[in-house]
Amino acid sequence: MTNFKLRAPSKYNQILCDRNLKLIHSSTVEFETAEVLIAIAHKNQVQYLNRALKSALNQTLVKMNIARIVVLDDNSDIIWPSETDILLHHPSVTFLSAECGSPARTRNLLLDWADTQNNVQWVARLDADDELFSTDSLEALWKSAKKTNSKAAIGSNKLRKNGKILSEDNIADPNELKHHLELAKLIEKFASGRQKRELPSCNLILRTNLGIRYPNIRSAEDHWLVSKLLMLHSSDIAICPYPIYAIYSLDGDDTKKNKSNETWLDQRNRLAYMTRTWGTLLTTKRHILGIGMEGTVWLQHNQVVKEFYPWAISDAEVQEIKVLLSPDKDIPIPKVTWQKYGGLWQYQTAYNGNTMPGEKIAKELIVQYLTKLYQAGVSTLNIKRDNLIITNNGELQYIDIGKDIKPLTTSYFRDMCARLYSIGILGNKDEELVRRKSWRRQDDSLKALSGFEQFYREILTLLHHQCVKSFTNPELTATLKNNSITLLIKACGQDVEILTEQVTHIVTQLSYPVTFNKKVLLIDPHQGTFLRQYADANLTSVIQLAKKLKDDGLIDTVLVAPSDSKTISTTYKKWFAQSNCIETHTTNNAPLFPQIWGFDQITTPYVLQCDLDVLIGRRSWKHDYIADMLYACESEDVLAVGFNIPKSQPSFTPYHGEPGEFAPEVRFGLLDLNRIQNQLPINNSQSANRFTLTWHRALQAAMTIKGLRAVRGGDARTYYVHPRNEHKHLSELTIARDLISQGKEPTEQHEQFDWIPGKHWKYEHRHEAIVFLLKGRYTEHSLLQRSLDSLQSQTNQNFGIILIDDASGTNHNWCYPMLLDKLESKTTLVRHCHNAGRMPNFLLAIKEICQDPQTLIAVLDQDDCLMQTNIVDQLFDAKQNGADFIQMPMFRPNKPINLYHPDYTNSRKAAGANVWSHLRVFTKALFEQVPEDYFKRIDTSTWFDTVTDYLTMLPMSELAKNPVYLDSGYAYWHLRKYYGQDERDREDKLIKELLSKPSLSKIINNI
Repeated sequence: MTNFKLRAPSKYNQILCDRNLKLIHSSTVEFETAEVLIAIAHKNQVQYLNRALKSALNQTLVKMNIARIVVLDDNSDIIWPSETDILLHHPSVTFLSAECGSPARTRNLLLDWADTQNNVQWVARLDADDELFSTDSLEALWKSAKKTNSKAAIGSNKLRKNGKILSEDNIADPNELKHHLELAKLIEKFASGRQKRELPSCNLILRTNLGIRYPNIRSAEDHWLVSKLLMLHSSDIAICPYPIYAIYSLDGDDTKKNKSNETWLDQRNRLAYMTRTWGTLLTTKRHILGIGMEGTVWLQHNQVVKEFYPWAISDAEVQEIKVLLSPDKDIPIPKVTWQKYGGLWQYQTAYNGNTMPGEKIAKELIVQYLTKLYQAGVSTLNIKRDNLIITNNGELQYIDIGKDIKPLTTSYFRDMCARLYSIGILGNKDEELVRRKSWRRQDDSLKALSGFEQFYREILTLLHHQCVKSFTNPELTATLKNNSITLLIKACGQDVEILTEQVTHIVTQLSYPVTFNKKVLLIDPHQGTFLRQYADANLTSVIQLAKKLKDDGLIDTVLVAPSDSKTISTTYKKWFAQSNCIETHTTNNAPLFPQIWGFDQITTPYVLQCDLDVLIGRRSWKHDYIADMLYACESEDVLAVGFNIPKSQPSFTPYHGEPGEFAPEVRFGLLDLNRIQNQLPINNSQSANRFTLTWHRALQAAMTIKGLRAVRGGDARTYYVHPRNEHKHLSELTIARDLISQGKEPTEQHEQFDWIPGKHWKYEHRHEAIVFLLKGRYTEHSLLQRSLDSLQSQTNQNFGIILIDDASGTNHNWCYPMLLDKLESKTTLVRHCHNAGRMPNFLLAIKEICQDPQTLIAVLDQDDCLMQTNIVDQLFDAKQNGADFIQMPMFRPNKPINLYHPDYTNSRKAAGANVWSHLRVFTKALFEQVPEDYFKRIDTSTWFDTVTDYLTMLPMSELAKNPVYLDSGYAYWHLRKYYGQDERDREDKLIKELLSKPSLSKIINNI
């Protein structure tokens, strides 16, 4: 067997994760009071790092303990040379490691870290491939900033290319840098290639806690930061042309790579446009509120205006944002008015003087914010403090309206929650938790965020309270008891195989909405031959099973007819005025004594007596058939009421019957015991020491003489069918029992007492375009009700349902039609008597019951539920677009932060790549492309009895022509039961086996 792994291999992917900052070692105590920090960002540049470190260690400020050094390694995959290791262990050096993901993120972490150091007031930048020019370079730049009380200072640099220092110096000229328009011209010149000298952006010392950070762009991020500083804070920036601060290397890997593609030039051209725009606004005295990577924001006549750069947003993106932020939505984003001015998109919104959030944000504000966005289907992706405000009404709002506002997906929502939690609850820096490349797994990364897993579970629980509200089992027992009537079920020794099933069927079908004073099982102990015998007698087993039924509370009393001659003769004397007979059965071998003795044990005025083998149909569970039958007994001349039979018309048939026309219904009927007792004794002749008539025929003869009646008729909603003994071996009888129980008999059965066998006993076919398949066994009623409620809540009700219960037993599943309620008319309900197994149930539902090859089958486990009310609409849209294999996001409360985004490219080699996950939807035609043998074990040719999610979805994902993953938020609530380690090990073994099977796509393509 191929060694397929059960977990997909790790990949170097962009994920949402923290910076995984680790302190390797700290500088020594003599540098604790240093106020200047030389910050060196490093990744795989060890060949240059030694040079940079030596130049830093030689600085006069370091030698005076006024400056110390921090080296941050961004997840380098190198072996550190001994020389470098020695330098890193200098007393002035702190060595950190982290996973930052980009140069900008690395530099920002250094700035964040510097802000946390008690005595550090200044951060001097030094790239790992650069070096400080002279021993006093840092001291001079620091003094120029300090003496002018500036926020930052910018120095000059030399250039090194191919190991040689070039003659042209990049001198920081205050006449260019301190004036807005001159600065814009400088940037435009070097961006256009008309000038080699660039903005001296690497020669920078910054005061701590300024809050300014590098944008996470691939190139020119340093130019962008320095340009922003100079534009917005020109009066607070010191310019130090001399002495030269650093030697900037043009040989660095990032520099070479950037210059070799369009990114380098493109970013510089964009920077030129941005600085020109900023310069113009500042020159015209506009009140700039913010400048970013999308546009510039300023205040104009108490209106906030944001103007986008030409490349920043398209017409289509604006239209999408307009739809997402439509005025009718209650979302925590300001209402704006859009216009296109001079070819550039702008929006305006009222300025209300709101406040910025502090280090932390109140949890209730975060929850309210996330709730509104989730319900509106909107994502705000650029979560950071600068983009959030607290309104005068105390609401948290997102103000960065632009391309980072997207339609909601589960991934976007989880990102929003995690970033807000990191910032607002934990008080982390804005960049602590962002998307960056890492070898870590996304789920593991978020689990490491302290408390987030519980927070996220709480949010989803709040948003989908219908999935987690306190579910109690529905009230499915009778609330009323009629104390005047007893249910008497008659059985004998040959009924051992059907006893439990039939008693359960009869009791559950008859005990709602009103139940009985008592439920009694009467056993005929006869062990000889039987009239119309269909099985061998096993009285001992029947009595044992009867005792268990009583212990289980299904019946109240078990009566076994006595066999002593005294009781027999006494009973016959009472009923027939003859005591000289002790045979319990008639001349035709029909039971006599056991039944009339049983009637004598009943203490209620009425008894509803029936044979064990009757099948009871309920077209409506609201029908109080007991009240109807008792009403029919109100006439003083009525001794018995027959139970109704299946009718072709739903109307009520008036109760009718002339004196002696009908015998009391021996198979199933209501008896007025007091009136019958008043007629005793009645005539019954003997032959060969046996009575010739059964009790009901003898009573019929007496009723003819005395003008008494047995009546038939009633409401068609409740009825019975009697299988003849010669038909009880037929396989379709179990299907018939289920269908009759549901009140779904075929027309061939109408107006018939006896069961009519034939091919007409089959489950209703489904022809809808979408069919939900709900399979399960022993599903808690409350969970099934939740699942059905989620279907009932769908705004589009154009779907069918196949609900299969795999032999939970009648005592459990009798109530399923009631649980279905309004869904019953669109449901094919299958309740097996014997466990069929998962794959046979798939085949029954999809190959036999579903008829249209293009029907979409949506698998919904009975203990799960849908989380959105528009699932059906989404499936119809996907079907219209040709999808033949569909998945939608599931939420697992026990694993709340896990997402299961499928990958259809090579799922078998990626341990299934989540193609097994809920919601699972596919066409009947696609399912039928998979040979049935594919669902069987390799060695035994038996069905896989578990892991059928992998088993069915994996081959279909490989065969699908148009697989799609629909993600507009969570669609499926899935709480998997806990399985022991042995069962999990077994499942793992089975998954390995099916993963090792050849791909069906390859097999079919080779045919």
